[in-house]
Amino acid sequence: MVIYTAHAGGEKLEKVKELGLGILASIGRGMKGYKDVYRVALDNGAFSFWSRGFPFLSSVFRKHIIDAHKAGIKVEWIVAPDMVGKGQESLELSMAWATSELKGARLALAVQDGITLQDINSYVLNHFTTIFVGGTADWKWKTAKDWVNFSHNNGKHCHIGRCGTLKYLEDAYKMGADSVDSSSFARNDSWHIIEEFMKDKTKPNKVPPPR
Repeated sequence: MVIYTAHAGGEKLEKVKELGLGILASIGRGMKGYKDVYRVALDNGAFSFWSRGFPFLSSVFRKHIIDAHKAGIKVEWIVAPDMVGKGQESLELSMAWATSELKGARLALAVQDGITLQDINSYVLNHFTTIFVGGTADWKWKTAKDWVNFSHNNGKHCHIGRCGTLKYLEDAYKMGADSVDSSSFARNDSWHIIEEFMKDKTKPNKVPPPR
């Protein structure tokens, strides 16, 4: 299981490399040093905008992709724009981007409260390499195992967002998630959580990249 954290620089970035972690690159944080990180994915900023009371700023998202390209970073996947907790509206927005500006990119589809397995048909799946389990905490953990099974049955990777505790890491691992993330590891220097998780396991980055 691959573990991603968010923005890290200096000593924190060295810790990311030491532990074999990935970076889920945050909007507005820059890309310095990320080219040497084993795995890099791009967040779309939707949760950050939402939590601060802003609408989704597509111009900032576009610049984020351009900055990663200029930095020479090969991304594992890009989270297609979504809407926190908005179900069908979120799916429609993600598909609008996946079939236009982001067409042909390695994309992750963030599933939100109200989206069901039946909503993700073969046409939708053809545009994504990864299912990103987002949404509210209650909904996410009630449905996560179903999303992991669904993803693997359809040849996709499954990522679970916001797994910043040892319990969440263990739960995601037992469910068979391919990857997880939490900004708190780098933000709070809570590397001990990852080190405890990794004690009796192979390094979490052994999952092959999604195709």
